[in-house]
Amino acid sequence: MINTKKNKLWLVLAAAMAVGVAGCSDGEDGKDGEDGKPGGDGEPGTSGIHIDMAETAFANITNAAYADGIITVDFELENAQGVGLHGLSGENPFHDFRFSLAQLELQADSELKQWFSLLNEATNDAGTTFEQGFEKISDCVECLVDHKDGRYTYTFTTNLASAADPAGVVFDPALTQRIAIEMQFEYDSGHELAENAHYDWIPSTNGTEGVETRQLVTLETCYTCHQPDSLKAHGGRRLDMENCQSCHNGLVTDPNAVSVELGHMVHAIHMGPNREGRDADGNIVPMPYTVSGYHGDHAFDYPAFPTKPFMDCQTCHVEDEQLADKDLWMANANANACVGCHTDRPAQHSASFVPPEGVGCISCHSSIDHTKHGNPYEAAKDYSVSVSDVMINANNDISFNMQITDPEGNLVAEDEVYKQGYSKPYMVVSWDVDKDYPDYDQAPYSQRRIDIKDSTKATWNADNTVSVSVNINFPADVADRTFEILPVLKVCFVENTTTRTDCAAQDAYPAYVQTDAYRTVLSDPDAEVASRRAIVDEATCFGCHSKEFYHDSNGVNCISCHTNDKSLKGNGNAANGVALLKSTSFMYKAHKATGHDNGHGGSGTILKTDCMTCHAEVAGWSGSNYGFELGRNAGQAHTVPSTQNPAVGETVETWYASPDAAACMSCHQKYMSPAAMAHLESNGAYFGPDKQMAKDAKEACATCHSPSKVMEHHGHSL
Repeated sequence: MINTKKNKLWLVLAAAMAVGVAGCSDGEDGKDGEDGKPGGDGEPGTSGIHIDMAETAFANITNAAYADGIITVDFELENAQGVGLHGLSGENPFHDFRFSLAQLELQADSELKQWFSLLNEATNDAGTTFEQGFEKISDCVECLVDHKDGRYTYTFTTNLASAADPAGVVFDPALTQRIAIEMQFEYDSGHELAENAHYDWIPSTNGTEGVETRQLVTLETCYTCHQPDSLKAHGGRRLDMENCQSCHNGLVTDPNAVSVELGHMVHAIHMGPNREGRDADGNIVPMPYTVSGYHGDHAFDYPAFPTKPFMDCQTCHVEDEQLADKDLWMANANANACVGCHTDRPAQHSASFVPPEGVGCISCHSSIDHTKHGNPYEAAKDYSVSVSDVMINANNDISFNMQITDPEGNLVAEDEVYKQGYSKPYMVVSWDVDKDYPDYDQAPYSQRRIDIKDSTKATWNADNTVSVSVNINFPADVADRTFEILPVLKVCFVENTTTRTDCAAQDAYPAYVQTDAYRTVLSDPDAEVASRRAIVDEATCFGCHSKEFYHDSNGVNCISCHTNDKSLKGNGNAANGVALLKSTSFMYKAHKATGHDNGHGGSGTILKTDCMTCHAEVAGWSGSNYGFELGRNAGQAHTVPSTQNPAVGETVETWYASPDAAACMSCHQKYMSPAAMAHLESNGAYFGPDKQMAKDAKEACATCHSPSKVMEHHGHSL
């Protein structure tokens, strides 16, 4: 507060003093006083925001220098808006911030090059196995300089010129070196900041251009099957492929000397239960990859690589011109990667062939082509099946002619078309394609599949054309509906080649023909045939499953057989002994498939809530609404078990749900409360024993649950 009276008095006194001084002056000015001494430098100010206030943090290493065995590194931290983050400190207990070092060593007379960690630490009491070590800012507070604007400098404490690495790795400043940052802040509030960064350079020259690399795969390729959250390893601190390479390098193992080198580990894990080897007595036994960690032994003995051909290397090793070493995997230089799949004692060989007792893989297998397994599929995708002369008479007899041709137009013979066990060459007849295919009660898929090697249904003519004639329970107005004949069949090729062969040959390998279905409106051949509404991006399915699905794989046409109202099947028993049921519809199976469903809110290969794994946005396919727009499937009934939480003595029955309700229930039924079910039903949904009521339901879900809202519910945004 300003004191007005005192201020006025001060002005009066000041004026009087000024007059008095003027009155006593002798007319001479006094000498100027000496200049005061300059003050000391003040503490530098800050710009940006404090890191503890940041919602996001991104790291970037801008420079590194090496002198007399010591590395100094400059780096920046900023938020998503590019604002610098100051305040990083080794004294802050929440600031878990560390650095690792690795060098890229090249092997003479070989294409092999491998990262080897520095700063190693022993992983067993005997000191014979090792893991990557770190320098933490909490261990040397004074080593970190905060420039108060998001820029920092850290000086390593390890003298690489004089320190003896426990694993015997010798630092060579002339080799490519990698500095990697790991940060993971876990605050008491639950907020978390995690980030990785790396910097590759040659210390002896301080060069960063043209340095040797080892870039075989990208993390983005891993995201074809995995999702970012599922690959946030070690509690969420390891995020980038480069950091994975630094730690999981050619030296590190678990305490039992099992390699955890990235190439070995990834191959071994993805073999899952199919990995086998020989026991001490020479017997072939399952040998899933088993590592000992902080929580004990863990065996990767569950399905892990859902592809056919089984080990399709090109699922991960894609053609990417941005990868400097994209073809290095075909050099077969890393024997450790070989035994990731084939084990230390491959089932194909005795111990005499395996180091250290005998010769190594490369001695005999230096020119293995791991791409050749896909040759039959590459050939089959260019084959085609054509359908003509489709007729349906008053007795519901359908007849048509068809032929299978190679890219040169040559017809495939009957003996070159595969049939064995469950796998049969089918032509699947459907209608109402735009309404999720036929009603199961009228024509189950088993009655719509025509085995073209069944002589009671199809005749192979002398010229290798096929004439088909069967009876199907068609609706009376089938001629006015969308109509489809889908080929689902395999042609046989000589294994590992594109050469077609007789399926009875010992080296025959069958591959599905990838050809478009025949679609028409029989009463109007010139009509534009409506297709099924856009739901999933088929490329994402093939990206994970490779060239063949579980069965009947011609594109992603599962819905033609696994219709929404397909019958239920047994699903084991509940904990209380009650027999469970599950749906066999495409939507339900896709949401519940092993690897897709990892538990409510859980994580794994595909995160439970990560709809974008399959429902990707594709230009021209409904844009941001792709796969998420509710209310597009009115008139359909979905077969759903009456409960997934049965009481003791309760019988689980076949019930039906209206479309939007079924979409939610396919994932959430087990966890939905009575209040949630009441909410669905109060907004027009139906769930109960009456199939027609499910079809007639007038759902209003889309009124509130827009595509963007649906994605928000699942933790994403469009």
